[in-house]
Parts: sequence; C-alpha cells; structure tokens
Amino acid sequence: MINEIALNHGIQLIDVHSTESLNDDDRAILIEKYNLTNEILDYADDENERARFEYDEITNTYLIVYNVQNENEQTPDMSQRVLPISFAIREQKLFLFTNDATHYIKDYLISAKNHLKQTDQHEVWEFIFNTLDQISSDYSDQISEADVRRNRIQTLIKKHHSSEKQILELADLEDLTTYLNTAINGNLTVVKQLELISSGNVQDLHLNKTSREHLHDSLIEIEQIKNQVDLSSDIIDRISNTYNNILNNRTNTTMKVLTIYTIVLSIPTIVSGFYGMNMKLPVADQGWSWIFSLIITVVIILVILWDLHRRDSL
Repeated sequence: MINEIALNHGIQLIDVHSTESLNDDDRAILIEKYNLTNEILDYADDENERARFEYDEITNTYLIVYNVQNENEQTPDMSQRVLPISFAIREQKLFLFTNDATHYIKDYLISAKNHLKQTDQHEVWEFIFNTLDQISSDYSDQISEADVRRNRIQTLIKKHHSSEKQILELADLEDLTTYLNTAINGNLTVVKQLELISSGNVQDLHLNKTSREHLHDSLIEIEQIKNQVDLSSDIIDRISNTYNNILNNRTNTTMKVLTIYTIVLSIPTIVSGFYGMNMKLPVADQGWSWIFSLIITVVIILVILWDLHRRDSL
C-alpha cells in the first residue's frame, strides 16, 4: 500500500507499507510514477538486507537501509527483534519502506517537524536524522530494559534462588544483546558513511551547517549506544559464566558428598559380609560378636572420615 503524506515545505513522504513484501502493483507504481529502479526496490524489499547506504547516480536517488526494532517486543524469535527498514530520497520526496512490525517509523517522520526548527523543516535530511535519533533512543530503552532483567537475575543468583528459568532468561538476554549489537554496529557504519560523504566532494550529498551538526550529533549518540550495548553484553556474558561456574561447583559438591556417603555406607556391608561367611572368624562364636562387628565398623568409618578431613576432602 502506498500513501502520500505532505510533511512540510514541499517535502512529501511516500509511505510504502507492505504486509510481507512488495506486491507487483506497488512495484509498478514506484517504477513508473516515481522513477525508482528495480535495484533500489530489491534492496528495500529484502527483509534480510544488512544496513547500508547506496547512491544511484542515474536517478539521483539515495538509499538508506537501517535496522530498527520490531514493534512486537514479545516475539519469541530473537532474530525478528531487529528488522531492516529503508529510506529512499529523491529530490524532495522521501520514500519509507516498512512492514507491519516496523510501520511505527512513519509516526517518527511525521512528528519530526515538532522537534525541528522552522528553518530546518525544508531539509528532507533533517527529517531523516531526527528519525534516526528516535530509533537510537528506542535502542537505548531496550538496552536499559535488558539491564533491569539482568540485575534481577543477578540478585536471584546471589540469593541462591537460581533455577532453570534464570538459565533460559540469561540465554535470551545473550541472544537479544547479540542481535542488538549487530544491528547497532550496522547503523553506526551507515551514519559514519553519511558523515564521510557529506564532509567531502564524493557524490552529490550537500548538507547545510545545521544538518551536518545534526548528523554529527546522531553519530555520537549511536556510538554511545554501541558502548552501552557492548558493556551490557559483556556483563551478561560474565554473569552467564559465573552462573555456569556456580552450577559446576554445585555439581562437584553433590558428587563429593555422594562419594563420601558411598564410602562410609560400604563399610558396614564389608564387615557384616565377612561375618556372614561360612568360615571360622575371630570371636564369631561369642554372644557379643555382633557388638564387636559394630565397633570395628564404627572405628573404620571414623578412621576414613579422619583421613578425608586430613586431606581437606570433607
């Protein structure tokens, strides 16, 4: 579905919203009416496309593929928590390619003029940079939520209330931060490329001073978020390793206790087995022989326990 929305000062938003992928009718309209190329549409329509910045010299069209979060934060498939969207910029037209899970980005573009100065609202790139800032803020919020979950798990581990549920939740957090880290690194590469191109004479991207400063601020913000997700991911990995060490230590302790019990409980069996044999044994014919066997059993058990304690094995 294609909707045309007037943003401001002659800037037009072409909202291309697909449930799954572009249908043939929408693709034909974008090619015939708006002069977009099949190559650009293929990039924009690929749900597995990595973050990138492209420029088509023939049609003078810029393409930005950018990673954003899935609107459904509860989706069980971690690989779908981060999805690509695409911006295509041609003259004063801004094309936005989204699906059902990422269509909320349209609201960021529409509301961008509320955050821009009146003099900046005629710059199409200002709408994009403002939207990138909103996307970065979403990532920061997601990382903060992951940190809250991590702290809760860490508290439970310290209180020895850990369980299989915490193990699975830690695994989910590790997967989540991995996908977030990959997405943020891709976005950072795109913004760095934009700043590099805008500061030189390569390609036809000329930004005014305000837009260049805005782009630089966006770059700094993404770098801060990258550091934030790197730190969060590192801490989660450390907690996971600590948790594994705790579980291994518990297993070793359990096996140690079971081994000691096995050794101790085998002594009565050995002693009584000797006196159960059909052969002549010392004091076996006495009435107090069973007491004697108990004394031997207890003495052997005490000697073994003393020897284990001497070796620091208890």
